[in-house]
Amino acid sequence: MLIRGLASLSRGDTGTHQTVSLMRQQAREGAIDPVVRETAARAVFGVPGYDGTTQARILREWVSTRTVFLADPLHVEALHEPAAVVRHILRRGVIQLDCDDVAMLTAALGLSIGLRARYVVVGFRSPAAPFQHVWCDLSGTRREAWITVDPTRPSQPIGNQRVTRAFAVEV
Repeated sequence: MLIRGLASLSRGDTGTHQTVSLMRQQAREGAIDPVVRETAARAVFGVPGYDGTTQARILREWVSTRTVFLADPLHVEALHEPAAVVRHILRRGVIQLDCDDVAMLTAALGLSIGLRARYVVVGFRSPAAPFQHVWCDLSGTRREAWITVDPTRPSQPIGNQRVTRAFAVEV
């Protein structure tokens, strides 16, 4: 299930951008996996017409009730393939993940049913501090609002600190 340890990536902003690039790739690959597509389709089944906002909210609830925050080991970054994560959830009902894994899972589920997805990467403390957190936003169309899917933040040591740095990248 582990795709790769990312300890060899650059530190600082360069490493963050490298990680986000890998996350985008994994979400796109996960979105075409049959188990991800079927799971997302089942989750939103019955939503009348094409309502991306409602579908995004349903996926937010699905992810929030099936994931529990677990930080990566100190100074080690690891990413888990969204399809493997979904398989684990279908077998066990819940999985422990960190914020980047939850963001990739959310993006893959959303993309698989035609939603737009973006990662929002943020830093806290000071403008010079490193980026420390990522989540996924989902949207149906360019006219619909982004729905934030961030179930891990309340469990993290960062709590509700003020965001000092941020960037968003569409998946």
